[in-house]
Amino acid sequence: MSPPDGVGVIEADGMSAPPMTMQTLLIVDDDPVVRSLMRDALEDEGFTIIEAEDGAEACAHCDQAVPALIVVDAVMPVMDGFELCRALRSRPHTAQIPILMATSLDDTGSIARAYEVGATDFIAKPLNWLMLSQRIRYMLRASRAFDELHKNQQRLIAAFDELRENQERLIAARDAAEAANKAKSEFLANMSHELRTPLNAIIGFASMMQQEIRGPLDPRYAADAKIIIDSGSHLLGIINDILDIAKAESNSLQLNEDTIDIDEIVQFCAELVAQMAEKGEVGCSMAVEKDLPKFFGDPKKLRQVVINLLSNAIKFTPTGGGVALTAGRDTGGGLTISITDTGIGMTTDQVPIAMAPFGQVDSRLARKYEGIGLGLPLTNKLVEMHGGTLEIESELGKGTTVTVRLPAERFRP
Repeated sequence: MSPPDGVGVIEADGMSAPPMTMQTLLIVDDDPVVRSLMRDALEDEGFTIIEAEDGAEACAHCDQAVPALIVVDAVMPVMDGFELCRALRSRPHTAQIPILMATSLDDTGSIARAYEVGATDFIAKPLNWLMLSQRIRYMLRASRAFDELHKNQQRLIAAFDELRENQERLIAARDAAEAANKAKSEFLANMSHELRTPLNAIIGFASMMQQEIRGPLDPRYAADAKIIIDSGSHLLGIINDILDIAKAESNSLQLNEDTIDIDEIVQFCAELVAQMAEKGEVGCSMAVEKDLPKFFGDPKKLRQVVINLLSNAIKFTPTGGGVALTAGRDTGGGLTISITDTGIGMTTDQVPIAMAPFGQVDSRLARKYEGIGLGLPLTNKLVEMHGGTLEIESELGKGTTVTVRLPAERFRP
């Protein structure tokens, strides 16, 4: 005969006795005739029956193995049904077991007392066998549902605790990363500041030597002085970039804004990189929309943006290639500056590397192109400080287009 639907055993933490089989019921009644009739009726329904004649014997059975459900008479010698319920509820391994109290007591006080001591439900005597069977099935299904709900609750609590621990770890990791980043920025700013003072002195004295301010100098030493000036100026530019990126990351870099002419900014930058383009035999073209309104921004930092992008484009464009700059208003009224080259280009995966501070697409010590990887990150920071965005579209072996978009509200009527 197949087991009845919804039959199960109670599982409790700290349980000292193993559960009985899934369909085992414990019948507790001091009347052997009632127990016999109940056994016959319930075994016909597929249950396995264990009997006890009083509460004390029932407790002994439960210490050996926990049944799926207990049917207990209210009035018994030695230990009655009320005392049994209280005793079972006090033990961890039987605290959740379904208990059906069968009683001929029909006063409300006895019924209330049954629930107070821990009975799950009650049924009146004389017993209706069909109703008894259905009541047991219902209680077992409810017990199984409660157990599943309890397990799900425990799983949710465990998941929540794990989520909270993960969140705490992430917060701690974020705070540590922010502290490390702040310390790095402060170190770079301090180091850059300390290096600039003696470096300016080196460049200054080398310039005096080259200009022979303190008297004639052997031509060979004059050429050496120029090398010192050029190398020192290059190093000073790197140090200034490090200082700027450190200030930008610590939000201490400030804009000195004024009303400026975009055409003048572009022309100035084009003249500044013209020699570099000529030396590399790279063609350059500039096209600026006519009659652009005045623009409100930091002229020095906007020049730095355009110079960085132009010099990058020229540096990574081989001989015979070209660089084109266009500037004008977009459909939304904002300013768009676009620089396109026919250089070496990048893959999609390499673009984020190029945008990261000190990022090197070619990280080899013997790489062909000079630089420490601060040009694009610093340029991006300067654009963001103006409320704009910097976008890069690149294809390996074909070239790169960098587009700077600045908001329309920066134009002045």
